[in-house]
Amino acid sequence: MSRLIEGPAVRVRPSFETILFSAVAIVALLSFALQLPSPPLPVQAAVLGVLVATLGVPHGALDPLIARRTGLWRSPLGFAGFNLGYIGIVALVVGVWLVAPVASLIGFLVISGIHFGADWNVGRSVVVRSLTGIGLLTLPAFSHYDMVAGIYQTLAGDGGIVVADVQAWLGPIALGAMLLGALLALRRRPTDSLEIVLAGALALVAPPLVFFALYFCALHSARHLRHGFAEERGSGRIAVTIMVIYTVVPIIAVAILTALFAGDFAPGGSLSSDWIIRLVFIGLAALTVPHMSVITVAAIRARRARPKIL
Repeated sequence: MSRLIEGPAVRVRPSFETILFSAVAIVALLSFALQLPSPPLPVQAAVLGVLVATLGVPHGALDPLIARRTGLWRSPLGFAGFNLGYIGIVALVVGVWLVAPVASLIGFLVISGIHFGADWNVGRSVVVRSLTGIGLLTLPAFSHYDMVAGIYQTLAGDGGIVVADVQAWLGPIALGAMLLGALLALRRRPTDSLEIVLAGALALVAPPLVFFALYFCALHSARHLRHGFAEERGSGRIAVTIMVIYTVVPIIAVAILTALFAGDFAPGGSLSSDWIIRLVFIGLAALTVPHMSVITVAAIRARRARPKIL
């Protein structure tokens, strides 16, 4: 029986998203260090909505191709069934959020933390990776409590403030989790360590919406898009077509819903920052659950397909 022996660190060339995020994060951190004024909340919310729609959503738009490789569908009928199931989960998440917003907010934070943490310390335990991701989403409440409490109240009512209270209390533990993740990554993948440190610094320094927009679009989404297209090598046109369709259709659907119902939720019938925040984060929650389901099934089947080493 052979045993796995951890070898020396492998020199890893920085990826495109590492370079992109590092540059964006350093510029942002310098601007905050120079105390340059931050955009007002309505502008932050509007920019976040545009960036998530154009740069964030596309990384989940490759889910049909991941599902095809995984064997979740193999025929036109199976493809239709996959789409119906995906849309059904999206609708279910939105419905549950409207009925139980506080529980949905907590679930969204935990699921997103697990998902984000999987980008770092690959090969280590799920617990270690998840603590890093959950720690990242906890830090903003520690350093910008009032802003986070306001956002959570918009998303989940007064119960959202309690969630912010708990996160603020857990702030030092979250910071420790981030530092631990960076230290563990330093030997195997120094680029992971750099990303964790910069993401943690942004979470502490930048306004929460600015932090999330920069991290989600410049690092997380960019990484998943690069990996997705690498795995679909040889079917580039199909991958691009799928990505465009599955990005444009949700944007059109959201635009129609906004035109129909925004006035019912926004004061004076105008598109308020609160409405945009609800739209972005509840929409992300609705897309994250089926996206993570597809990713999880693909990972499980990939592990089962690997030959076992005795």
